[in-house]
Amino acid sequence: MFAEAAAAFASRTLVEGEGRRLGYGEALALGRSLAEGLPRARSLVMLKCRLTPATLAAYLALMADGHVPLLVEADLAPELADALARRYRVDAILDPEADPPLARTGHAPVPLARELALLLTTSGSTGSPKLVRQSAAGIAAHAQAIAAYLGLDARERPWLHLPMSYSYGLSVIHSHLVVGATVHLTRATVMEPAYWDGLAAAGATSIAGVPFHYAAIRRLGEARLEIPSLRTLTQAGGRLPPALVAHFAEWAARTGRRFVVMYGQTEAGPRIAWLPPEQAAAAPDAIGIPIPGVGIDLVDPDGRPVPAGETGEIRVTSPAVMLGYAHGPEDLARGDDQGGVLCTGDLARLGADGLYRIVGRSARLLKIFGLRVNLDEVEARLQAEGHPALAFGEDDRLRLYLEGEGNPGEARQRVVALFSLPPRGIEVRAGPVVPRAPSGKVAREALEAAWDAAGERARGAA
Repeated sequence: MFAEAAAAFASRTLVEGEGRRLGYGEALALGRSLAEGLPRARSLVMLKCRLTPATLAAYLALMADGHVPLLVEADLAPELADALARRYRVDAILDPEADPPLARTGHAPVPLARELALLLTTSGSTGSPKLVRQSAAGIAAHAQAIAAYLGLDARERPWLHLPMSYSYGLSVIHSHLVVGATVHLTRATVMEPAYWDGLAAAGATSIAGVPFHYAAIRRLGEARLEIPSLRTLTQAGGRLPPALVAHFAEWAARTGRRFVVMYGQTEAGPRIAWLPPEQAAAAPDAIGIPIPGVGIDLVDPDGRPVPAGETGEIRVTSPAVMLGYAHGPEDLARGDDQGGVLCTGDLARLGADGLYRIVGRSARLLKIFGLRVNLDEVEARLQAEGHPALAFGEDDRLRLYLEGEGNPGEARQRVVALFSLPPRGIEVRAGPVVPRAPSGKVAREALEAAWDAAGERARGAA
């Protein structure tokens, strides 16, 4: 897909950003020069990502030449990035903005499966050693599917501020690359005037955001979106409240634009379902229908299909489903463990209108401003550092109850550092040990009561 796109669209502009413009052919040549000196023909490379043309060029070259990038953000805490590089024994670390850009590690080579093309962290575990293994065929099929349901072509100019190492941001790049479009990069946030000034100056045709971004745009006012070139707004990375879906759907219909809500997981490529814009106003609580090439079944805990109208776990069949997880270097030699099938952990129903709606989760997972967090992993890693905690909460609000009167400020800082989470999404309180049931489990009601009591004590002390 990558080498083919660079050849087919060699004279077209691939990327613009920070005052720099690169054509598809130029980007491939630049990327190869940045990666010059890799120790083997098919190297495992940690790519430190920023939203810059050079980073996109480096990624294009690594993928086109059959190397296996492991994507991390350049601002990931150095101790976390170093630990990840050591754990997987990467051949080299490539930072396109550094001088020199390439640093060989000297690690002993790790066997790489023939199918393996890309390694991503799960969306909320940037510093976690667990990685998602993706194949080249799956990436290509998924890019084509997204381009198909969004109707993308070479005239598109997406305005991208989502990180490259985040599967949603990367899918924006992939789906536009396969049609020869031009990706405009910005490191400004929606809260900064530079974001909106750049959007207008670039003549951008689309923006992509997670729930936090659309909540911010709603507060700022839709007048900022009144840019003639802007035609499409997409949303993923967590559940957007139905009231906001309905609001933006109505605005888009009234102004002749599209607002597209999407559902997915990094492990699925990442897109699974999309809500056709014309149905969003009437069904703002739905995730929609499967994207092209994806099948959705609702199954019970034994994997059997549930009767029509009943709740079941979303099971996905897709060429873009990951090969499997990697927990260490030995897993990089594994082939396809999933067989194109993924049980998502999300519970849903299929409505009479033919649309799927998520009603809960079978696993202890939260989305914190688009970043997925496994509560069991949070508890285990804090326990290992001497912070016995119980994790619970809801999307965009992770709550940690420290048993034994721990230090809330210190625990909060460690969670931010360990999981690269935004501090505004984390609340920490401390109090006595929560009573357990005979099974040893903590009842949600007991935990919430302890949480409320800790809050009352804190307010009384103030």
